[in-house]
Parts: sequence; structure tokens; C-alpha cells
Amino acid sequence: MSGELFTVTKDVEFDMGHRVPNHKSKCRNPHGHRYKVAVTIEGTLQREGSSEGMVEDFGDLKQVMMEKIHDPLDHGFMVYRDDFQLVAAFMHDETEEGDEESQLYPKHDWKVIVVDFVPTAENLARWCYDRLREHYPLTIRFVEVWETPTSKATYPT
Repeated sequence: MSGELFTVTKDVEFDMGHRVPNHKSKCRNPHGHRYKVAVTIEGTLQREGSSEGMVEDFGDLKQVMMEKIHDPLDHGFMVYRDDFQLVAAFMHDETEEGDEESQLYPKHDWKVIVVDFVPTAENLARWCYDRLREHYPLTIRFVEVWETPTSKATYPT
């Protein structure tokens, strides 16, 4: 019985805007979604403490997901760094003395998340996985990102 592997999954939801700049259809326009992110972790049951009999306390997993995924993204707009139209609309360049590269800053007091990838559900699933993996001690089996109630991406598979 000890050593048996279990999985547990926790979901969080948030609202965020994005666009897919080279998309053949309406997703090339700035728009938003009510995203749902589900994280599935794997482990053996804890043998002592307040989480005895659990892989992980759902509340503890939720706290990490809120800090690393929900709070940075909720009510923000994710912009691909090479989407020059949106970068020009939302951001301005500032170069500090001695800096070789300029830094992007929001033009307004808006929550803009600039990323190095096209903000699709697939890439967002990988982004969430990477952020959690850096700071979470348990094995993350996969992250699922629902962009709509009927459309999701999973990373890794």
C-alpha cells in the first residue's frame, strides 16, 4: 500500500485577453476568455501531519496555483513580444543608460503580460507548467488549459 501512486487535480479560473496575430480567422483580433487551468500532480500518500492520507492538500495546491498562474494573469492581456501591432498599442520602449536592449512598459496602468510566444492555449499550458515546475516540489503530471468550455490544450502529453 505504501508507495502507491495517486493523482489529484485542482482547477482555477481567470479572465484574460490575448490575440493570435497570424490566425486565419477572428482570433487575430484582440479578445478575451474565461480560462480554466487544471493542474494534476502525482505522488504517494503523506504519512503524517495535517495532510496525512493525501498526496497534497487541495488548499495548498490552490495557493501555489493562485500565486503562480491566477494572480499574474487574471484581468490582464497577454501580448506576444513579436506582435508589433499590439506592442505598439499597449507598450512603450524605455532604454536605461548602459542597457543594450530596451525594456517594454505598459503605456497605461494596465496589466500587460509580454511573452516570447504566441498566446495560444497550447503555449499557455506549457507556460503554466514551467512556472509551477520551477517552484513546486511534487511531480506535475500535466496542465490543462480550457480556452472555452469545449476547447482545451494539455501539456505535457
